[in-house]
Amino acid sequence: MTNTTNTEHTKSFLVSTADFAYYVGGVLACTGTTNLNASLEATTEEQNVNAGKGNKLVYSFKYGRQLNAKLEAADWKLEYLAMASGSKITESLTDVYKINERITLTNGTGTLGCSPIGDVAAQLPNGSIVTVTPDGANIDLSAYGLTDDAFVRATYRYNRMAKSIAIDTESTPMCGRLVLDADRHNNKLGKVGSVQIIIPSYQLNGSFNIELTPEGVTSTNLEGRALAVEDDSCPGASVYAYIKEFDDTESAASVLEIAATPSAVSLDLTDRTSAEISVIGLKGMLYAPIELDHKNCTFTSDTPAAATVDANGVITAVASGSAKITVAYGDQSDEVDVTVM
Repeated sequence: MTNTTNTEHTKSFLVSTADFAYYVGGVLACTGTTNLNASLEATTEEQNVNAGKGNKLVYSFKYGRQLNAKLEAADWKLEYLAMASGSKITESLTDVYKINERITLTNGTGTLGCSPIGDVAAQLPNGSIVTVTPDGANIDLSAYGLTDDAFVRATYRYNRMAKSIAIDTESTPMCGRLVLDADRHNNKLGKVGSVQIIIPSYQLNGSFNIELTPEGVTSTNLEGRALAVEDDSCPGASVYAYIKEFDDTESAASVLEIAATPSAVSLDLTDRTSAEISVIGLKGMLYAPIELDHKNCTFTSDTPAAATVDANGVITAVASGSAKITVAYGDQSDEVDVTVM
């Protein structure tokens, strides 16, 4: 009994989060995970031409296509802000603030967690705020009549190592390659593959939004647009992005028919020449022809005494005459005529 999986009426979905990578100058700058609201939007301007009786629409001219992307980063990284602002991250000793540190007093004196720079502001139990000059990391508040085990809240500056960026008026946002990777799931089969969106030249618009809300974890919004780049895969045109779908359930591409090229080969027996067959698969109106992997094809010569063919589709002359090479891919096949002189 053959056990088969029923895939009728199945539907595929992209999951709500995607991993992303950002390259600047060909070097990986950072990676991250997008949140539920990441989006990719392609827009096109339209100019309508109306004419004739009733001013009917006779043509619609499309132009000015743009591709905009919005990333809502689910995790926190200073690199995201560096990308948007165009600033370098520096690591050095710097002044930072300790805010409302709880200090327990003994005989009116307390010890701070860090050595302060300058005066310390202390909020007393009654809510008033006083400023005191520390002695090293110690502050003396005995003049305010505080007893043992009383506590205050101290706010002060101190020095420590930190990563930092400067949001200045001169730097411009970074431009690089953006790669989005999302899992593709099926309502009956579970995960069946993935989808990658590659934007070769993605420029952030310089705006970012850090949301600090009580309802959830902070997210960072990054927005930008794709810039057109020249690419050999689209001769005479520029591209904004590539969307690539990977199917883990298919071991070989499904095609409607195949075409073996060249369709006819002439070989010179004197020079023991050879030729290699390429196999093209045709999938339908919405698909460009694809070159099939030889490992998924079979090659057979009907007259090996005249010409042989190996598993890689290489035809070799053996003796004068003719042969027909049959190329098979699944239930599809094509033929190549071979003449050996």
